[in-house]
Amino acid sequence: MSDRHREIEYDPYRIIVNADREYLAGAADPNGRFSARAVITRLDGQPVYKNFLNYQLEEGPWFDELQDALRDAEVRARTAINDGFPDL
Repeated sequence: MSDRHREIEYDPYRIIVNADREYLAGAADPNGRFSARAVITRLDGQPVYKNFLNYQLEEGPWFDELQDALRDAEVRARTAINDGFPDL
């Protein structure tokens, strides 16, 4: 499993977090900062919210460190669960 991927069980949900790295075209070092997004599913396969099988959170802000981006997406996912999946 990649260091840019995380799966967290938050019963009865699974939070899947994936990070991307910014590409800086033309730079001496083309590797930039990190941003992450999350998808929430249920462990039992039932709909997460209304009739949707997953709930997606968009890409978050850019961070210098990979762990900060992953942590941000996880926190946003847990907040969405605790807030009852607010409409986007």
